[in-house]
Amino acid sequence: MLDRLVEKARQQDVFSREDTPTKRRLLAAFLYHAGLSYRRIESFVERSYEVIRKWSHRLKHLFEPDCRERHEVAVDETKPEIDGSEHCIWAAVDCETPEVLAVEVSPGRSSLDTLL
Repeated sequence: MLDRLVEKARQQDVFSREDTPTKRRLLAAFLYHAGLSYRRIESFVERSYEVIRKWSHRLKHLFEPDCRERHEVAVDETKPEIDGSEHCIWAAVDCETPEVLAVEVSPGRSSLDTLL
């Protein structure tokens, strides 16, 4: 999923320079839209919170939901360790297009978290 978003960002020519890899920028924006603060992401991607804020602003269109009817939606999760504890990052993706529909962060991994 992240690779598809990277390709989409590159096709749209969101960033003019590649001083920081697009994948790292997209990961930072993804974590911000998942609910983490800029300051928490700062240590993870080794960039300042102001830079992360600018990246998130430039990439926000990739994370905005489209309200049209979906036939198939896939939900996936990953469990990164943040500050010594595991959290679940959930992502819902349209199966017909590589579009990210929703991103959520939860402390646990249950069916209720999946539905949310």
